[in-house]
Amino acid sequence: METLASLQDPGGIESEKVLAPGRFLVASPKLKDPNFHKTVILLLRYGQDGASGLVINRPLKLELSTVMPELKGLEQRKENLYLGGPVELNKILLLVKSAETPEDSISVFGDIYISSSRKALKRLIQSTNKSEKFRIYAGYAGWAPRQLESERDRGDWHVLKADAETVFDKKSSEIWPELIQRFTANWVHLKIPDRPGIHGLDWYSKISPVVGHPDQTDIFMTTGIGQKE
Repeated sequence: METLASLQDPGGIESEKVLAPGRFLVASPKLKDPNFHKTVILLLRYGQDGASGLVINRPLKLELSTVMPELKGLEQRKENLYLGGPVELNKILLLVKSAETPEDSISVFGDIYISSSRKALKRLIQSTNKSEKFRIYAGYAGWAPRQLESERDRGDWHVLKADAETVFDKKSSEIWPELIQRFTANWVHLKIPDRPGIHGLDWYSKISPVVGHPDQTDIFMTTGIGQKE
């Protein structure tokens, strides 16, 4: 019989509980905090000093050319700004998919990089390389030391390996339903004898919906969004 202890599949539940840059945090259906309800977060940074990431499935009704009119070339693009999280809404981050490491960027996983460089953004706007993709996010999600581990352990977040296709190619409205279904399917297929309370989705009833949002002070490019007069 297959049990949690014997589950050795690299894509299985146990391995996907590991927190690291390049993981998706998929909000539990029970997580009702409006900042994170039905969100998927790409984890960018994780360590003893805390963690940070970007919500990838919340596009705003704001075109990039409206947010940053001073950048020539954006008026020819139809991309929207994304809400990256509740922290530092007046700052932006640039998520890039590129075969080569962009200038002033940090690797997240595979060919995905994070940057706050206006110079890098200008180059991407002018680039004719169709394999290069980018998205811009206002704000980000942040956790104090040990906070994310606590939220994961009580079931607020499910951890899955991230992939570029989900970030850049899938419709935002389809991302959370698809990933929560993928996670749920793994649990439904577990067969643990003599413990009927573990089967299916019974464990969801024990998940707490409470999530905190520490104030982080990372400095990124300024957009002017969310600034107080």
